[in-house]
Amino acid sequence: ASVALSLARLPASVSGEFYFELLFWGGGHVLQFMHTVLMLVAFVMLSSATGSSLPGNPRLHTALFALVVAPLLAVPLLYRFPIESREHILGFTTLMRYGGMASVPLLLLVIAGLGRRVTLSASERPLRAALICSLSLFAGGGVMGFMIRGSNTVIPAHYHGSIVGVTLAYMGVVYLLLPRLGHPLTMPRTAFWQPYVYGIGQVMHVTALAWTGGHGVQRKTAGSAQGLDSIQEIVGMGLMGLGGLIAVIGGLMFLVVVIAALRARVAQPVSGFSIPPAPH
Repeated sequence: ASVALSLARLPASVSGEFYFELLFWGGGHVLQFMHTVLMLVAFVMLSSATGSSLPGNPRLHTALFALVVAPLLAVPLLYRFPIESREHILGFTTLMRYGGMASVPLLLLVIAGLGRRVTLSASERPLRAALICSLSLFAGGGVMGFMIRGSNTVIPAHYHGSIVGVTLAYMGVVYLLLPRLGHPLTMPRTAFWQPYVYGIGQVMHVTALAWTGGHGVQRKTAGSAQGLDSIQEIVGMGLMGLGGLIAVIGGLMFLVVVIAALRARVAQPVSGFSIPPAPH
């Protein structure tokens, strides 16, 4: 709906890259909230499946999920302004930066649930690994969002951390659902290490981006245009590349684990998709 409204209200004078930036600006920021909600759903599923259910009752959890999407009530107000106006553009940026904090109460409940000591099976350990790595990266990306000062590489550091946090949560759900679809994980050890390899690579990547951004390296630049004049900037960009390579290896590990599970002999699927209750 946001994209359609932006399309209808875009002035004819806007063209080129700016046209598409304005077209998807509102809808893209709304989409971030949707992925945050789905990530939190994944956290609840992974927590329950590994015996670390969230403290509180379902009514509290429902209220906290409603709180996460409550900032979207401001979206119609932002469309009062012209699509190309500063108020519209910065309004969505502000909504992302401060509205995203509505997810903090649920995140704290997830962290509290992780404090419970449980004995995990080989098939449950990858789920806990994905949960821990996802939570860490999403939180780190959120913190970096408040470090943004100007148009430098701190901005991609922020959204790479948050996006990969969401991606890791989805990977964990894949590990959770495959056995329930009759495809047990045939490489549980690789599945356990995969979130850590992927996560550590991304931590290196976003840390280097934040470091170089703090030294003035601008975003959306490449080669000599980056102006790498100091050893800190050069080392930072090198670390970014190394972290990206490690993250790619982690992504390939995920594909290997999933393909191996899908190609294995199909077991009897678990009836339904309900998550078993946490052990006492």
